[in-house]
Amino acid sequence: MKITIVQGSPRIGSNSSKVAMFLAAELEQKFGALITMVDVQKINAPNYGAEISFDQEKEVAGHLGGADGLLFVVPEYNGRVPGALKNLTDYYRAEFKKKPMATCTVSAGPFGGLNALHDLRSWMLYVEGVVSPTKLLVSGAGKLFDEDNTPVDVNFNNNYPVFLEDFVWLTKKLS
Repeated sequence: MKITIVQGSPRIGSNSSKVAMFLAAELEQKFGALITMVDVQKINAPNYGAEISFDQEKEVAGHLGGADGLLFVVPEYNGRVPGALKNLTDYYRAEFKKKPMATCTVSAGPFGGLNALHDLRSWMLYVEGVVSPTKLLVSGAGKLFDEDNTPVDVNFNNNYPVFLEDFVWLTKKLS
């Protein structure tokens, strides 16, 4: 099973990146998934429609289109998904159609990126993705991991296994 994780924060050292890396390791270890990471921070996508060459466009298309499922790990920026993520996804459409997708939103605050979740899921339906009904909201992301990158938040530790199990189930059903 091939899973592409889309890490949606353009910030270096972001909490979303840490969560994405943790979930990638869990998918590999517990489900034997082959993971590819599409990291918005590492992709230099010019503004969509600016008619500027985007060197990684075909490579990213291959990662998105070739995946059995897509897991988005996205922070909330001003009540929405980051503009860099929106800009990157604007380059693609066919790669998302009928693709199993899961949503994990990340916030330093208490609501786990709920506004970004609604923004992201609305977009997923628009591009005709198949959205997993199970979501993962990560609150207090700055305090989620200890010095060994082990999650210490009780809610996260209770919720992420179910989130991953449901996403893997959906992905297998649609493969």
